[in-house]
Amino acid sequence: MLSLLQGRDVSTKTEPTVGLEIENSILNGKKVNVWDFGGQERYRFMWQDFLKGTALTVLICDSTEKNLDQTKEICNKFSRRLGAKIIAIANKQDLPGALSAEQIQKKLGITTYGMSAIRVDLRG
Repeated sequence: MLSLLQGRDVSTKTEPTVGLEIENSILNGKKVNVWDFGGQERYRFMWQDFLKGTALTVLICDSTEKNLDQTKEICNKFSRRLGAKIIAIANKQDLPGALSAEQIQKKLGITTYGMSAIRVDLRG
């Protein structure tokens, strides 16, 4: 996702974020700091401290039923603690059996946008 924001080429090979990546970017003429946290359990201890004081949290999830329960749990946990606006990006809309952004929004209860990082036509 950081590569997309920076306008860099995006690999068609999916690679999860490991640990933490930080980028400064200009988005719609505004400077933004993007903190990309690995979603693996072993990195979650960092989230709460780093997310304090954020204006917006963007939760990027796979568009699969399997991933959705875990995403809902994370969303509920942090929405109560942070007080920041949370939106979701339902990535991997190109996969067979992917849930639509509307289905995911209904289950998560937060505004959700669908996309595929590796397919330009599905980046919305």
